[in-house]
Amino acid sequence: MQGLGAKLGHENHTALALSSNGRPFRTKVRICRMVHADDPRGLPWLLLINPGAGRGKALEKWGILEPLLRKAGPAFEIRFSDAPGRIADMAEQACREGFSSIVILGGDGSVHEAVNGLLRSGLPIDRLPVLRLLPCGTGNDWARWWRIPSDPQRWIRQSSHWPVQAHAAGRIDYQRDGQSRHRYFANVAGLAYDAWIVRKVEEKPATKRHPFIYILRVLQWLFHYSPQQADVTADHRSWTGSFYTINAGICPYSGGGMRLTPHARPDQGFLAITIAGDLPLYRILLHMWRFYTGSIGRVKGVETLLARDLDIRPAGHPVMGVEADGEWLGETPCRITVLPDAFRIAAPPIRH
Repeated sequence: MQGLGAKLGHENHTALALSSNGRPFRTKVRICRMVHADDPRGLPWLLLINPGAGRGKALEKWGILEPLLRKAGPAFEIRFSDAPGRIADMAEQACREGFSSIVILGGDGSVHEAVNGLLRSGLPIDRLPVLRLLPCGTGNDWARWWRIPSDPQRWIRQSSHWPVQAHAAGRIDYQRDGQSRHRYFANVAGLAYDAWIVRKVEEKPATKRHPFIYILRVLQWLFHYSPQQADVTADHRSWTGSFYTINAGICPYSGGGMRLTPHARPDQGFLAITIAGDLPLYRILLHMWRFYTGSIGRVKGVETLLARDLDIRPAGHPVMGVEADGEWLGETPCRITVLPDAFRIAAPPIRH
């Protein structure tokens, strides 16, 4: 990036943030507004910061990034999330305000919210702000596949060379509290055990504080889970039975480095689907290493495929749960569809 002439001003504010355990806390923040003299719209970049991401890493990294951004010269405005869902609201508002880029300082949940805000706006892809991410979360699975550095100095040094690329999204239509709802996702959606785990982690948020603790919990809870019955259709193929897990991926990584949809690519226009039936517990434990190597499709009873839509109908009780990008959404029946070229990102060149 080259330095750009700009006027700079600061304002001190108190923001309400959320810690990693969901408890609110107040923090002093510094609002920096830069307006480039040659940009008649002003404020072309919007920085959205989740103060609770990564147990406070976002605020720490912002302290490093701010002077680097001022030196690099893009005009920017900063806004802080103060509640769940606020990043989605602010991203949607940014679409109406004409920002050229949205920079997220947060993790997978923050990306999930930002993408929902962008797509809720209803604008065509060429009018949406470009999404950029400085990873500050616990898992950072979406950033892992895109190889986005989490170090602010590396990020500012490399990001000026990243191309703007089209990225697919998934749409989930599901049920919650007896009402039909829908949500978008940028990474991986999961049902059955995946959704059950996300719900358990919400009840015990300390589980996410360390990857080793998370894996131990996943193993422990595996002994308390029973596969759930459903009727599943992917394009023109159908399955009926009990399922340990069903995944639909836009990108490959989820769950802190697992590759449950290793055949996913955000530019191929398909959902990468992984279906695991009623596997014996010993087989799951014996092949857990494959969750991390991209070879899960070699396990007997697991099938991987590409499809444009996935339909899941409950065939028994309890009803199968639904999650996306690590956020618990609701229950089946649900339908998942792919939206090719849904939004734009600035990231290292896509892998081939």
